[in-house]
Amino acid sequence: MDTFNNNFGFPGSVIKEKYLEELQSDFRILSEIVLNQIALTQKLLESNLDEEVLNEIIRNEKIIDSLDLTIREKVINAIILFTPRATDLRKIMAYHDITISMERVGDQIQNVAGFLKKTDLTIEGFEEYRGHLDKMLIYATNMLKNAIFSFTGLSHELAYETIQMDDKVDKWDKKMEKRLAEAFKDKVLSRQAILNIMYITSISYNIERVADMAVNMAEAAIYLVEGKDVRHHKKEEKKPPLQP
Repeated sequence: MDTFNNNFGFPGSVIKEKYLEELQSDFRILSEIVLNQIALTQKLLESNLDEEVLNEIIRNEKIIDSLDLTIREKVINAIILFTPRATDLRKIMAYHDITISMERVGDQIQNVAGFLKKTDLTIEGFEEYRGHLDKMLIYATNMLKNAIFSFTGLSHELAYETIQMDDKVDKWDKKMEKRLAEAFKDKVLSRQAILNIMYITSISYNIERVADMAVNMAEAAIYLVEGKDVRHHKKEEKKPPLQP
């Protein structure tokens, strides 16, 4: 039985469904903007002097922050207004958790853009890192897309697959530091070259954090589909349940 009715006489179930549809729509817009941010950042890898791209990233980040607040407010309102049952509550809380992760991805991508702006990859010895970073970014983007689809498409198989993909990005991040240290060992470096090493390391770290947020989102999808919290499980335990 509906416990909520409004002044227009619509049953609470109708209002609740419309509210959940709004949440889904807001999240879809947020996802599209975040993925666009990554595409813009890939453009910066090709030319980090493109001020128009940088300005668009900054503008989009403000929209991401606004959507983050909007969705979280709607989550709180939904809990207060509808006293949702377990299934709906899981969905609402999953939107809350995944939105936090998406907002953090936005922050990390803005960090990457900021470091790219200050990095001079035309200096001898640094050009190859453009390709290394691009490979990392593409892989992390694929993880993010998988995580989003696992959530919106209720695919726990894809969610588990996303979690298992994370090891590769972790290894690439650690390898980046080692590669830089070995490549420029015993060399006399200019100030910009030293800064490049710091910035590339920071870019790699932030891309790795994007992958981590994709894992968080995949875990939220598993919670939504299965009602199972796998956040504190060992990675080898984060596998889809066996089919009968």
